[in-house]
Amino acid sequence: MKYQTNHRFRLERKGDDPHSLTKQKYTCPACGKKSLTRYIDTKTKTYLSEKCGRCDRLNNCAYHYTPREYFQDHPEEKEKYKNKEDVWRDKAVSHRWDWLGDEKGFDAVFDCIPKEIIPKAYLWGNSDSVFFLWLRSLFNTNAIEDSVAMRVLRDYALGATPDGRVLFYQIQDRRIRTAKIMDYDPSGHRRKVPSWLHNLPGIKEYYPGGFRLRQCLFGIHLLFKYPEKMVAVVEAEKTACVMAGFYPDTLWLATGGATVNLNADSLAPLKGRRVVFYPDASPEDKIYKDWQRRTALNMPTSTSYQVDDSLTGSKVSETDKEKGIDLVDIINYR
Repeated sequence: MKYQTNHRFRLERKGDDPHSLTKQKYTCPACGKKSLTRYIDTKTKTYLSEKCGRCDRLNNCAYHYTPREYFQDHPEEKEKYKNKEDVWRDKAVSHRWDWLGDEKGFDAVFDCIPKEIIPKAYLWGNSDSVFFLWLRSLFNTNAIEDSVAMRVLRDYALGATPDGRVLFYQIQDRRIRTAKIMDYDPSGHRRKVPSWLHNLPGIKEYYPGGFRLRQCLFGIHLLFKYPEKMVAVVEAEKTACVMAGFYPDTLWLATGGATVNLNADSLAPLKGRRVVFYPDASPEDKIYKDWQRRTALNMPTSTSYQVDDSLTGSKVSETDKEKGIDLVDIINYR
């Protein structure tokens, strides 16, 4: 499904600079690599803050500081744009700027994938992935019935590729945003760099103008199935699946990365729920501090939440912080 958009601010694309055949890359504030794609003002063709952008190293960094977050942090900067001609629109006008949106109604700024164009072998419910086989053996090792693994498979809409990789579908409002395709070995360790459903050749061709991705929290579709459960948000999809098997009284969701999906749009569906965030361990507790800042900035009102500090300070060794351990590494499941 395709929509016409009218963004005032967006990530720089190939061709924005007439003197360059590629989009420019800048130093990422988080990882220090030259992998940052910056946001541009489509009216003036200029960049926003040098910190405002997205790191292309999705697996190793995934830094993303949006215009919306930037203007919330720096309201005085918003006024500069508000005073320019034809910039500030009344809410009744149909145009949408991605940093002025409400918590709902973002249909006009991203693409979703129709089920009909997804290869049948890739659809959810397929238990042939190496990851699922590991998950099942993990639960069986602890005398937990195999039905637990199947519940996790069905609840989280896990899929599998013909070569045994797992698909972590991102579904919200019964619409498929995308799916992260990941390769695991039989011991549950990740191999290779993840790929994406929307980048499969057969699906990519369906969007000749380029697929406009807006991710959501992994497992967010389960909010309606489990309206009374407390919500726990972790970083990795693997962690969410494992914890859901061992602690089924809690609804486990995943951001899919250290700084991914902690924006106001992704967190909006959590309004009114009890939520605990569990950031991974990190040197100098950087991820914990970042999650504190982002949740304070972006969590919807009327929501009871906290950022857990179990993997911070002296509770975790510096070695484990360097490894980036998470809940799966510390629970007693062996």
